[in-house]
Amino acid sequence: MRSAEESNDEPFVRPDDVRPYAERTAGVMVYYAAERTLMAWIRVALAMMALGFVVDRFGLVLRMLPHMAGVASKPATYSFWTGSVLVFGGSVLAVVAAVRYIGLEIRFRREGCAAPGHGLPLGVFFTLFTALVGVAIGVFLVTVRY
Repeated sequence: MRSAEESNDEPFVRPDDVRPYAERTAGVMVYYAAERTLMAWIRVALAMMALGFVVDRFGLVLRMLPHMAGVASKPATYSFWTGSVLVFGGSVLAVVAAVRYIGLEIRFRREGCAAPGHGLPLGVFFTLFTALVGVAIGVFLVTVRY
């Protein structure tokens, strides 16, 4: 049985890496935790955008109810602004999560803890795509108010 230092199947180990095995493994664990954190922030951003859309559209339903009953009412815009802020806030949150993850990714690559060709393009692409979709939904909500 070979020891951990003699094994070639250790995760993401450079040949010139002389750090102890526990230290190398801890770096990889932190790297994967950063990826999981990015995905958690994407879920929060998506939830904020969805809630904002629902709040805005529910306000539209509430505005239409008196008109359907033939009663004049003063239109309230609280749901419109609350929904729009939530959608744009979710987009900003996605961009901030992407920027923070890029900073962590760069640091991990410098320290040699990241797998070559792993992580950065797909995670950041999906996060920025989520932000772009949120901006599109926000623009839709702002331009289509009736």
